[in-house]
Amino acid sequence: MELKNIKGVGDKTLKLFNENNIYDVNDLLLTFPKKYIIYKPTFDVFGPDYVYFEGVISTKISFFRYRATTYAITFSVTLDNSVNVKVITFSKEFLAYKLKKGMRIGIYGKYNSKEKFFNTKKIFMDNLGFKIEVDYKISKILNSKISSCILNIKNIDYNETLPSELLDKYKLLNINEYIYKSHFPKTMDDVKEVLRRRKYEEFFFYTLRLKYASSRRLNSTREKRILDLNYLNDFKNKLNFELTSGQENALKDIIKDLKKDIPMNRLVQGDVSSGKTIVSIMTALLMVKAGYQVAVMAPTEVLAEQDYIEFKKYLNSYDINIEFLIGSTKESNKKYIYSGTLNNEIDIVVGTHSLLNDKLKFKNLGLVIIDEQHRFGVNQRIKLINKLDNVDSLFLTATPIPRTLGLTIFSNLDISSIKSMPKNRLPITTKIIDYNKIDLLMKSIENHINSGEQAYVIVPRIENEADDYFDIGDCKELFKKYFKDEDIGILHGRMSSENKLNMIKSFKNGDIKILISTTVIEVGINVLNATMMIIMDAELFGLAQLHQLRGRVGRGSNPGYCMLVTKNPGNVRLNVIKNNKDGFKISEEDFKLRGPGDYLGDSQSGFEELEYASFSDDIRILECASMDANQYLPMLFDKENKLETFKKIIDDVKIDKMN
Repeated sequence: MELKNIKGVGDKTLKLFNENNIYDVNDLLLTFPKKYIIYKPTFDVFGPDYVYFEGVISTKISFFRYRATTYAITFSVTLDNSVNVKVITFSKEFLAYKLKKGMRIGIYGKYNSKEKFFNTKKIFMDNLGFKIEVDYKISKILNSKISSCILNIKNIDYNETLPSELLDKYKLLNINEYIYKSHFPKTMDDVKEVLRRRKYEEFFFYTLRLKYASSRRLNSTREKRILDLNYLNDFKNKLNFELTSGQENALKDIIKDLKKDIPMNRLVQGDVSSGKTIVSIMTALLMVKAGYQVAVMAPTEVLAEQDYIEFKKYLNSYDINIEFLIGSTKESNKKYIYSGTLNNEIDIVVGTHSLLNDKLKFKNLGLVIIDEQHRFGVNQRIKLINKLDNVDSLFLTATPIPRTLGLTIFSNLDISSIKSMPKNRLPITTKIIDYNKIDLLMKSIENHINSGEQAYVIVPRIENEADDYFDIGDCKELFKKYFKDEDIGILHGRMSSENKLNMIKSFKNGDIKILISTTVIEVGINVLNATMMIIMDAELFGLAQLHQLRGRVGRGSNPGYCMLVTKNPGNVRLNVIKNNKDGFKISEEDFKLRGPGDYLGDSQSGFEELEYASFSDDIRILECASMDANQYLPMLFDKENKLETFKKIIDDVKIDKMN
């Protein structure tokens, strides 16, 4: 059955499906909802979470201008327990003509404790009571349109993708039940069953691919690297500091790997500012002087530029040609880099996802360094490594992995941990600040700026129409009240590459004393004069994020300060950050606090291939899937294996190209 033959799929819908990589019936059926929204009526409407309640409109509908370009309507609703709630809905002026006093409605949204109103996200005028809504998050196509198209697909019987014994073992839905209930869940149990199968299947094939890649690597060979360690000694002698024991041990592990006849596959994990970059630079130096080229890939332009600056700084005396490649690089420079890597005239290329471009070819690529590796999916990492056969790979992460998790996720990697910090690294003081004490905080910031220092201010969102949390605009408005004479910089992900890099340069040069930013500066910015990190609505950030952000300050000769601004000073996670400086300890605490996870929440896996499962929240499912993958791994090498669907899934992810 073709898409165009489905009732409800006209030319316009077909075009929109194609734009979202949905080309046939299989694509549509296997495009699962990204989120399930549960509408369960409650009387607890004044908490911090999104909730659904029902009641009767008890006042007239009022229409007013909320901001210069934002209009809203407001009215009151009386719940069945006689509680009155003031309701506001934004940018939906047409509802002023549909809603009437005395009408019973359902409302989904969140209470704004600062403004004392309930901010609606959705209003129901019929279909009240408990319900589950699917959200496909597909551009320009309504969820209801997708659901109706799927409902009109007839006589589809899927081949099972998991071995039957695994379905029986865990009492998982079979493939046809799974597909139907994914799109049309009726109960909470339906949602839980769907997500349990979905998470297990994601983990099973993810770990199977990694284990297969590891097996292939251990069975492949390459020429041993002939390393001149005199360059390493010369490099150390030029440093104005001594390497820590952790850095030395990581280097020993890397050198040992390079001298083997199988490709290196090592992860170096270390806390913020533990010195992972220096280790990677020294490894690159050894490889270039041994006659190989090196590619360094970072997840953001900010971090990529910082890496480029560091590599240039430390290798400028070694006659090594280093180039920088990002999406906004001028075409003429790109052509020069493409030609230089192909002709072996460029030794090291530092960049972002642009390094994955098929036009970038190497004459003799020997080493791939991937910074903040958890931000890339397996396919992205493999694509860069596969630029040439049997390339050594070095992964870096400043997000330490809990031991239990590391043994399961990264069983295909050799891991080195840098736990010792440089001797000259000053401690950072962390404080939790209640919003009621904002005046005292501003006075402290003023004192530091008057002393010639600089401050970061982090907000959770770029724009935020009505929630009682700070966005970029709110924050700038607040700081302008206290710092009228200071230039305040703005930085966020929607800015152009050129504007972002220019803003960072202005901050580094000291032209800007206060930089208001989103988490785009979480990694990669190294401003020695920045001593204050102010994080607004800190409870909205993850522990790893908070620790990374804190690591941006106190990198120079002055001590650093991290101020966690919150409405809830007793927040457990914030107190974990306040009382712990060790990223390894924080990662373990984060793992404990998250618990078994929330079946109904959005996924925050951080890994490209996993849409629904979470490595920390779903650890029990991950452990089972990993154990089962070990059992089924031999089947991938068995040419007589009859599980055709099973093998097809492996083929679909190009497992045969993994080294």
